[in-house]
Amino acid sequence: MLSGTQLTGGPELLRFEGLLAEISARSHAVALSSGTSALELALWALDIGTGDKVMITAFGFPAAANIVAARGAIPIAVDVEEARWCVDFDKARSLAESENTGGGIKALVTIDQLGAVTSAGDIEAFERETGISVLSDAACGLGGTDKDGRPAGSAGTMATFSFHPRKVVTTGEGGAVVCSDLEIVERLRQIRNHGQAGGGRFARIGTNARIAEVPCAIGCAQIARLEAMQAERRMLVEGYKERLSELRASGAISWQQSCGVEVHANQSFAILLTDSSKREPLLSGLRDMNIGCGVATYSFTEIGIHNANADCPVASRLHRAAVSLPLYLGMRSSELSRVCEAVRELL
Repeated sequence: MLSGTQLTGGPELLRFEGLLAEISARSHAVALSSGTSALELALWALDIGTGDKVMITAFGFPAAANIVAARGAIPIAVDVEEARWCVDFDKARSLAESENTGGGIKALVTIDQLGAVTSAGDIEAFERETGISVLSDAACGLGGTDKDGRPAGSAGTMATFSFHPRKVVTTGEGGAVVCSDLEIVERLRQIRNHGQAGGGRFARIGTNARIAEVPCAIGCAQIARLEAMQAERRMLVEGYKERLSELRASGAISWQQSCGVEVHANQSFAILLTDSSKREPLLSGLRDMNIGCGVATYSFTEIGIHNANADCPVASRLHRAAVSLPLYLGMRSSELSRVCEAVRELL
């Protein structure tokens, strides 16, 4: 690859996009410079802008809410399910009905939280019943499947991936949109390259969201190892659950649940503390032991930069009480045990 003549827009890009389309059961993929760029271009391709309303899964990294607001649109929070920490479609339907009386909602952004894949059937039913486009943020779901065995990214008007260093497949930075609508795909390809429909032919306003050949080559190599990487992640998560089972049985902690034949992508492993007041002492204690940890993720209704006064009690509780524990390829059994012993001691 390094002996090639193109640094961007070459054969590695096409190969990477082909693999992404295949593993997400889509017709096309458009690789981009970041997962945030993927969300932005997906909204752009749907002409979502000033004054439009976009429902967003409340519990999740605030990239989607930030991009919606940056485009002048209005982010509306939807709470998540107690067990799976993904969007609650009943609440999304209720919000769609109430908000549509005062102006239409243009889209719903679902999030495959920590690697739990949002049901493709639920996404398709929501689009069919409401007429609202779903953007599936599958950044954490790559390699996982839903309760019916369908892969992450397979449903919705579009789905997005991220290849940030903390994702299951990483290219350092990078992202992609997958879609089966050729018209939307062509729009995305133009937007990522300053709106060009060909050399020097500008069809629309665009930006630079291109990804280089080197990260695409890295992405191809990672996808070739995806099955083995997922097996290792599953083994580590099962190790956590086994070692922390007594804490869970005592009611001190719980964790994200799966359903059906779902295959969790295990991008992260998090525990939910029953007593949220114990989170900061736990985080501080783990860091003092040189154990990497952090909050699981955020509810954008709680971070103070969005005017989101929504009632999302589940997302708010997760925001305040969930803790992400180390999970990485090459993690040893002894390291896993050390983390769990520290958690038990500190709680």
